[in-house]
Amino acid sequence: MTLTSGRAEGGPVATPSLSSWHPGGHKFGMLAGVLLLVFGIYSVAYWVATLTSGAPHLFGDAFGLWSWARFLDTHPASEIYDPAALHATQVALGFDRDFSFAYPPTFLLVLRPMGLLPCGIAIAAMIAVTGALYLWATVGREWRFSLLLAAIVAPTTTMTIVAGQCGFLTAALLIGGFRLVDRRPTLAGVLFGLLSYKPQFGLLVPVALLAARLWSCIAGAIVTVVALVIVTSALFGSTVWPSWIAALPAYSHHFAAESSGVLHLMPTVLATLLQFGVSPAIAGPMQWSATIAAGVIVWISFRFGQHELAVAGLVAASFLATPYAFVYDMPTVTTAVLWVIAERRRSGDSFGSDEVLVLMLAMIAPITLPAGAVHFPLVAVSLVLLLVVILRRIWSLRSRALAVPALPEAA
Repeated sequence: MTLTSGRAEGGPVATPSLSSWHPGGHKFGMLAGVLLLVFGIYSVAYWVATLTSGAPHLFGDAFGLWSWARFLDTHPASEIYDPAALHATQVALGFDRDFSFAYPPTFLLVLRPMGLLPCGIAIAAMIAVTGALYLWATVGREWRFSLLLAAIVAPTTTMTIVAGQCGFLTAALLIGGFRLVDRRPTLAGVLFGLLSYKPQFGLLVPVALLAARLWSCIAGAIVTVVALVIVTSALFGSTVWPSWIAALPAYSHHFAAESSGVLHLMPTVLATLLQFGVSPAIAGPMQWSATIAAGVIVWISFRFGQHELAVAGLVAASFLATPYAFVYDMPTVTTAVLWVIAERRRSGDSFGSDEVLVLMLAMIAPITLPAGAVHFPLVAVSLVLLLVVILRRIWSLRSRALAVPALPEAA
């Protein structure tokens, strides 16, 4: 199965019923149209609320990213891991927040061009370029307008733009890598290697690649990571990597002490448990248990070979596996939902009403995170339910394939 989103290629079509929702049918189309209209209204309302909020910086954290890039103009790169030196530069630039840098040095390769541009142009270029890459990774070459429109007006898209963060880049590398894995495995490996700038979203990628025995892709990823280490050391100095490693414990401790104000923006198991008052000593092991369970699920999914659905499952599982993720990292969830719909459309099969409700919940639930008013782990539940729908479909296709009798040998 290729990782594309095209029209249906035949296959059995289920008999329509009240509980049957075929992706190419009128009933499903009407529901999708209503949802897209609601999402569009939400996007407009979100932008109006942002513009009238009186926030000093329109695109959230984007000014902070630009301040990191500007810091490289006046300081050695290794000093970016010194919170005091970085904060002093940010205050001089008019950014009064304590916005520490904890990314691996590979992210400096992305930031460096931003520092050469004025702030507004740098932010607009970052959002436009990474957003276009995300849309390509989601829709692909055999695109459908409905999928493109859904990806554009999805709540996760609006929230990522307003947040001014790099969620589109993460999604483009992760989803784009798996889109290319069948046709260009080495290039896919390069994208996975570039994803190392945000290693928490690469936790399950090696599991998937090993399960699918994608050796060329694995080799490409390893070579890319090694090359990135060499290039960043040459450009930013040999001390930049030791400085990052040395700064991680202090950053982790600081984040744990100050994270209470941002837990409502994190769709992870750890954040959910901490919000419910579970002590860190208990929440930590429970998070790692979820990580192991997610790894097992991804391994089994990719061993079955249903790549498109397996990738959608990996996306849902990634937010359960990592302890650190934010709402602006969730465009990948929109991609997962759209790929589940595209697979069902091509196969000619229909969704049940329960599955449609889960897909709707997965698209809508991220809205509750910025509000911070829902004292229920709605996003975590939606991800678990989406994972269940995907696994059930993978198992159904696997059982259907095994049930086909072998052709008798010719006499």
